[in-house]
Parts: sequence; C-alpha cells; structure tokens
Amino acid sequence: MGVLHDGGSPETGLVSRDRMPTSNATEADVVNPVRIGESEIWLRGNPRPALGLLTAALVVAAAATAVVVISRSPAWIAWGAAVGAALLVAVAVSLAWSAARPRLARRGAFLEVRLSPLAVQRVPLEIVECVFPGSQSLEAGGDDHAAAAGRRVNTLVLRLAERAVDWRSRPVAAAWGTWNDGNVVFDGRWCEPLSPALAREISARLLEARRQVVGIGETRS
Repeated sequence: MGVLHDGGSPETGLVSRDRMPTSNATEADVVNPVRIGESEIWLRGNPRPALGLLTAALVVAAAATAVVVISRSPAWIAWGAAVGAALLVAVAVSLAWSAARPRLARRGAFLEVRLSPLAVQRVPLEIVECVFPGSQSLEAGGDDHAAAAGRRVNTLVLRLAERAVDWRSRPVAAAWGTWNDGNVVFDGRWCEPLSPALAREISARLLEARRQVVGIGETRS
C-alpha cells in the first residue's frame, strides 16, 4: 500500500481529489504534488494469486518437515530440507509482498509502473498519451484452446508516445502484463478489479497530472 498523505482515505490510501494541486498552485506545489517519499496510487495490486502460491509453499514445507521427522533422516538431510523449505517460503512471501504493491502510482512528474516483482519503471508523465480499458483472451495449451476462446480477462492499457523510442518495450512478468510497442498492458488478474469507471478515473488523473507538468514547463520557460 502507498503512503497516506493529507486528505487521503485511511481505507484506500488514495489521495483525495480535492487535495490535488489546482491551477492556482505555486510552482513548488506542482513540481512536488506529493511529498518526498510518498506516492499517489492509481492502480492497486492483487496479492490473492500469490497468496495461493504461499499457501502451497507452506504445505510443501510442512510435508517435507514431517517426512524428515518421521523417517529420522540424517542431520545433513534434515538441515538441507529445512533450508530448502525456508527458501521456498521466503520466495513465496516475497512474491506475495510484491504482488500487493501498487501496479501504477504517480510520484511527482513520473508514473511508477510495476509489472515485475523485481523492478519499478519510472515513466515520465510527458510521454504518456492516454489510458483506456481493454481485454485479452485467456491462452491455454493442448485441447483447452477451444474452451479458452470464449474466456477473456480485463486489462488496462497505458499508451506511450511514439517519439519515446527508449520506452517502446521493457521486460515484465508475463503473468502481470505486457510492455511492447509503447503499449503497457496491466493484466486484470494481478491488480484490483478493472472496470470502465476505474479506467475513466485513471484517465482523468492522467489528464490533470499532464496539465500540471505542462504548466511547470511553461512557467520555467
């Protein structure tokens, strides 16, 4: 969860709209619409799939421990099993923690995009053109292609400017989304429930944030 700042909701951690800078804000307010170390969450994560993996890891670790204890295995086997179980649980906990982090947040003049447990991309607001809802079919292997054809998952698409050639693609976790040809796609299974209303809210936030960034440039020029 993001850091709550003045005017936010303790339940959601989001910044209240009436606390966002207005056209009468000073340059300092616009340059840093959120305080240092804080961010404005636009799209939350969804830890539920990762929690399922964590549960499975705990079950496997408990089963391995039980087998070692019952079989009275040598000490080196017991230590190896303990270390392996601990590593498995640690990885699952780390994934669950990362999955719960915001998928999209604003920090000053940047959007923080988290489509991987290992990295956050800080995208300049000036190259973000628009946000819109989408959907994609669920892929399945073997004989499941026909069954999966009618199943779709909601997505959120962040479109980047064509001039931003350095931002055309980035490595991401395939389950969390994709980032190709300047289209950043958030998979709805690994974030909060997506809806047209949420997409419109994020689009409105983007328009306001871009207006602020443009205002900074005009003020400085």
